[in-house]
Amino acid sequence: MAKKLTRSPTNRYLGGVCGGIAEYFGIPSWVVRVVLILLLILPIPFTGIALILVYIALWLLLPMGEVKKQLDPNTLDAEFEVKE
Repeated sequence: MAKKLTRSPTNRYLGGVCGGIAEYFGIPSWVVRVVLILLLILPIPFTGIALILVYIALWLLLPMGEVKKQLDPNTLDAEFEVKE
């Protein structure tokens, strides 16, 4: 199954875009966020505006990823049906 770029439903501060990019490439999300912030503060003309527009576009266009259920190994995961 091919990887698909999605927004992260769990690793997010604003829209989940940086978390989704980090999950797609398999790197820590703080690395993506630091790179984004560094690019935002660079004194290159229009870089900040362009990055903000790209972030907003990704926020609107990327679908939200699925929440992966994480089980605690010390708990029992079972469903019970109550019969009356």
